[in-house]
Amino acid sequence: MATRKEKIECPKYIDNESIVTLKDLGNIKEISIFDRLNSGATIQPISKEEFVLLSTGEIKAFQNHATNRTENFRNLERSMKTLKDLINANVTPDNIHCCRFITLTYKENMTNAEQLYQDFKNFNKRFKRYIEKLELSYEYIVSIEAQKRGAFHLHCIFIFDSSPPFIENSILAQIWGNGFVSIKALNGDVDNIGKYLTAYLTDLPIEDETLPLEVAGGKIKEVNSKRYIKNARLKLLPQGIRIYRYSKGIKKPIKTTTTYENALNTLKNDGFTKTNEFAIEITDDSRNFKSQYVKQTYKKLIKKRVDSND
Repeated sequence: MATRKEKIECPKYIDNESIVTLKDLGNIKEISIFDRLNSGATIQPISKEEFVLLSTGEIKAFQNHATNRTENFRNLERSMKTLKDLINANVTPDNIHCCRFITLTYKENMTNAEQLYQDFKNFNKRFKRYIEKLELSYEYIVSIEAQKRGAFHLHCIFIFDSSPPFIENSILAQIWGNGFVSIKALNGDVDNIGKYLTAYLTDLPIEDETLPLEVAGGKIKEVNSKRYIKNARLKLLPQGIRIYRYSKGIKKPIKTTTTYENALNTLKNDGFTKTNEFAIEITDDSRNFKSQYVKQTYKKLIKKRVDSND
């Protein structure tokens, strides 16, 4: 039987001595609590393919990932969560005025992901030379977006070391050389820019035309009176695709292990307030394993700033 995940009521009490993980994402921080219950069976990996169930000595095979569309979709969901964390760790209220959101599209349908990234690599070399003439430098995060017709284009976040000057779309298009482009400043009023941008990359708007069968049936959400199918674009991506890349200077989220009490004190001293909390119960009958997972999200209030590069 596959692992089951069920949303449960959040615990009303958490022991201050509980060991937790505190993840630092700039103006967002998360506390994760993983409480193992009834885990009479533990495992010992013996290869990449097999493990021993220590309670019985039975040898079992690990489940292969991305062997079907369902597993591929789950892997892409996990990749998007990682991408969301990367964005939040690098785009904060303190530097959002230095960031630009650039979209690179093609005149013709582009369906080759490897060629897509090669084109970006060439663009990045030319763009870097252009920016160096302005005595600026940058880091970047780039991700693929799938369109319903099967084509790809790229969305990029460029994080400059100071506020960049206005850059004409026509100049950017000449540097790109493959089609249409746009460059925009990021919205400084959004307090979770990673969530906002990954939703943009994954949610498919519902239009009058018939949706492909493979994306139908997803969870519907509404934003500003427009309806979307949540994560539907991920189902349009081919198996094994590398959904995002980033430059060497991009910061990774910082994780520390501490007690729940120490984590709360750190957050309070840094001016963070809890904004969300959820809990799930994870059950794996084949391994006699059950656990509860709790995640709490804390945010620091952002200061509004007027800045544009549209």
